[in-house]
Amino acid sequence: MTCKYLGVCGGCTEISLESKTAQASLLLNLSNFEVFSSQNSGFRARAEIGIYHLENKIHFAMRRLNPTSKKESRFVLIENCPNLLPNIQQILFILKDLLNTTEFYNFTIRLFSLEILSSQTNAILLTLIYHRNLTESWKKEAENLCQKLQLALNLEIHLIGRSKGVKWVVGKDYLTESLRILDKTYLYRYFEGAFTQPNPLINAQMITWILRHLEDSKTQDLLEMYCGCGNFTIPLAQKFRKVLATEISKTSIQAAQFATQINQISNIHFVRLSGEECMEALNNVRKFHRLREIPLDSFRFSAVLIDPPRAGLGAEICHFLQRFQTIIYISCNPVSLKKDLEILAQTHTILHTAFFDQFPHTHHLESGVILKSKF
Repeated sequence: MTCKYLGVCGGCTEISLESKTAQASLLLNLSNFEVFSSQNSGFRARAEIGIYHLENKIHFAMRRLNPTSKKESRFVLIENCPNLLPNIQQILFILKDLLNTTEFYNFTIRLFSLEILSSQTNAILLTLIYHRNLTESWKKEAENLCQKLQLALNLEIHLIGRSKGVKWVVGKDYLTESLRILDKTYLYRYFEGAFTQPNPLINAQMITWILRHLEDSKTQDLLEMYCGCGNFTIPLAQKFRKVLATEISKTSIQAAQFATQINQISNIHFVRLSGEECMEALNNVRKFHRLREIPLDSFRFSAVLIDPPRAGLGAEICHFLQRFQTIIYISCNPVSLKKDLEILAQTHTILHTAFFDQFPHTHHLESGVILKSKF
C-alpha cells in the first residue's frame, strides 16, 4: 500500500499477511489451513474519523501511532485514507470542502467525529457526532448539505446527527447491502451503529468457505449464536431443515428479520438472547417469554455457528458447544480462539481452518475453524 501517513497514523502498520498467518498458525499449532487475502486498498466499508478544529477550519484526523513527546499532538491530520472504499474516499474530499465554507460554519461548531458506512450499491450513511445540543436548525442545514453532496457525487446519501440523547435523521438510518455468494445475491439491512462486517470482499469469502465445507443436512438443524444482522444465517439456512439464531442487539434482530423477508427465507427463527440466555433456554433452566412462539423441543440440532466478540467464548459456553456434532467458529482474535479450542479439542477434531485478511495493514486476522465431534 502507498500511503503518506504509513508509520505515522495509528490505523495501519507495516505487516504482511504471510507474517500474520505464520504467527497465528504457530499460536494455534496448525499446519494445514487456507488463506484468503484482501484487496490491498479500497477494501473498507466503514470508518470512524476524528474531527480536528484548527484556525477556524476542520480537518480529518486519526490517532498518531507513537507521539514522540507530550507536546506532539496525539492526532495526525489526514486528507484521505486509501483503505476506504472508493466512494467513501470520494465523499471525504467533497465533504471537507463543503464543511469549511462559511455557509456551514455554524453546522461544524463542536463537531467531534464522523462515522461512515457504505454499501456496495453506492449508498453512504454519514453520522456526525457533536459535543453540543442539536436542534431543528441543524436538520435544515443537514438537508442542505445532503442535497449538495448528492448533486456533486451522484450517490445515495443519508445523514444522521448525534449528540447526547439526541438523534436527527436526514433520509434513512440504514443502508441496504447486496452480497454475491456462489452465484446468488443476498440482501441485508445495515443499521447505523449496529455491527457490520467491514470488508465486503472478505465477508463474502468467509460465507463461501463455510458453505463449501458443509454438507446438506435437511433433516437436522443449526443453532447460531451472536448472529448479528443475519450475515451468515441467511446463506447457511439452505443447508439445514431449520435454524435458530440468537443475538442480544434489538437493532440487529430487526435487521435479521428484514433479511429473511427480502430474501424469502422461511426456515429461520431469530430471537433476542445473549449467549448465557441461549444456554439457559436450551438447557431448560429458564423460560423466556421471547421464546413463547418458538417450539424449542422441535429442533434437532446437529451444528452450531458462533462468531463471538474478541474476548471469545469462555469455558462455560465451550462446554455447552461440545454437545453439537459440528462446530463452526469464526474468530477475530487468535489468542482467545486458542483458549477456546483447548476446551473444544477435548471432544472435537479440527477438520478445516482458514485465515481471512479482514484488516490488511494491521495485526488483526480473522480465523475460521470447523470442528467435528469425535464421538
